[in-house]
Amino acid sequence: MRRKHRLWLEKLLPSPLEGKDNRVGMGHGYKYFSKGLSIILMILVFVPLGLISILAHYQYEQLLQDEEMYQLVLNLEEAQNTIEEFVSELQSIVKFVARDDRYQELLDPKELKALFIHLKNEYPGFADIEIIDSKGTQKAYFGPYTLQDHNYSDQAWYKEVLLHGVHISNVFSGFRNVPHFVIAASRKHPQKEGHWVLRVTIDVKTLQKFIDTSNTSYADDMFLVDSECIVQTQPRKYGKIGEKCVLQIKEDMAMDHLKQTGQEEEQTSIYTESPGIVIVKKTFEGEEITHAVADLLGTPWKLVFVKEQYLYADKWLQFKLKLVTMILSCVIIAVFVILEISTAITNHLRESDKKRQQLYSEAEQSNKLASIGRLAAGVAHEINNPLSIINQKTGLIQDFMEMTDDFEHKEMMKEAHESIQKNVNRCKTITHRLLGFARVTDFETEEIDVNVILREVIDFLAKEAMYNQIRIDFNLDENVSKIISDRSSLQQIFLNITNNAIDAIGSNGTITLSSRQVNKSTIQVDITDDGPGMSYEVRKRIFEPFFTTKETGKGTGLGLSITYGLVKKLGGNIRVISEIGKGTTFEITLLIQQHEKTS
Repeated sequence: MRRKHRLWLEKLLPSPLEGKDNRVGMGHGYKYFSKGLSIILMILVFVPLGLISILAHYQYEQLLQDEEMYQLVLNLEEAQNTIEEFVSELQSIVKFVARDDRYQELLDPKELKALFIHLKNEYPGFADIEIIDSKGTQKAYFGPYTLQDHNYSDQAWYKEVLLHGVHISNVFSGFRNVPHFVIAASRKHPQKEGHWVLRVTIDVKTLQKFIDTSNTSYADDMFLVDSECIVQTQPRKYGKIGEKCVLQIKEDMAMDHLKQTGQEEEQTSIYTESPGIVIVKKTFEGEEITHAVADLLGTPWKLVFVKEQYLYADKWLQFKLKLVTMILSCVIIAVFVILEISTAITNHLRESDKKRQQLYSEAEQSNKLASIGRLAAGVAHEINNPLSIINQKTGLIQDFMEMTDDFEHKEMMKEAHESIQKNVNRCKTITHRLLGFARVTDFETEEIDVNVILREVIDFLAKEAMYNQIRIDFNLDENVSKIISDRSSLQQIFLNITNNAIDAIGSNGTITLSSRQVNKSTIQVDITDDGPGMSYEVRKRIFEPFFTTKETGKGTGLGLSITYGLVKKLGGNIRVISEIGKGTTFEITLLIQQHEKTS
């Protein structure tokens, strides 16, 4: 299981060293590593940030919705109670007027007129009043219409009032062709079987005026409908009196019933806050609205409460703007910080890998030098013996030739002898170099001015450089500290590198020798040429013994290897910087030793 976790992590964070044999591959490796690290850090930052933002968005939205519902229900219940009290008051007045013992009194037109005028003074919306006997026939009437002797026995409201004792009708036009509603109360007939009825007609304007007065600033519209959703008071834009409400309230109420019984679980736009109240969120004519419907107890009506605009729209918009601004700010800052961290970590890793590879390379080079040194010492000793014999025999031949008179082909023999002697000397030089490369010598340390050593070395090579039209420049720090080191070793180091630079340039070039103080314990010498430069593959092998880019017979490949070994023995470090077409620089770092340490 852990292995699987490592696999996806390794895919996301590939090791930069996978392309270590190729510098371009290593560059891509670090690039992919930086991208992978950035992706992981962004996931670690943005996923929690996104979840917290979504949670905050949802919670605040839910909080505002709950607060909106609370305010809506509070205002609706307040309006509901006010209208119920108003209708109850009208109903109580009618019931009080229709006492059992007032039947005969109210049949008198004067008494009925006086009663109506008194009621109208209290409630101007009263339209007329009438007395109906036990057979449903009108016996007395006062009002602006001619309705004498009209019979109501076959009408539903008359049967309703006889059954329940009181009745409040829906709004209708009837014989008057004017929207009104009726409150009727029945009482037992004082003289015979049956009940008489007091019926009061009230203009719908009275109800409309009371609705308009009760309408709060919270609601955008408030009106009444009956059980069939026929509009009872005039809304602002959701229908007309006597017509069906365009909000389809009846269908919403039916959907609420299905939701409560579990048959419509996906209808989430309907909310039931308390018994008798249904709140619906819906789209009407392209606009989001919320309407609430509440039963008015003791009446055939329902109160409709419409809110067209979100109550906390401004607060919600401000919250979203703040949330988006905060998230964008966090994202921008997080991206910047993550990229900086990824770049810093990648650069640190690159430098660490570079130093580690350099250490590995130096260790490998030291091991190679040690192994080859031991081999070289053995080979040199073995070769020196036959070379000494050859040298001895050629000396004997030379003595014989000097003692002998001239003879045929003596000159050819003499040339052959000189050639043998020359190549023996060349072999002796190589073997001596091999022995010097392999042997740990005791250095003679003294106080040395590096600038003086550099000028002395150039004096040895000045004529050769001049013949090849190579200019040698100095960029020496005259205040560089003197060091305690071995003079001959330093001469050999600078001589080998400068000689290689002359060979690399060939002709028409420049070599610059520089010195500078790195810190209190270190100085640095740079030898730079503007020659053709070296490829990466050549730079990797430049200090290997017997590796040379010169033609066969023109180089042994030991010069830079010996130079590398001498620098290391002096406690310093050597590094080559080169690109094809941009020349080459050898950086030699040398330690400064105090006089007290060498005394």
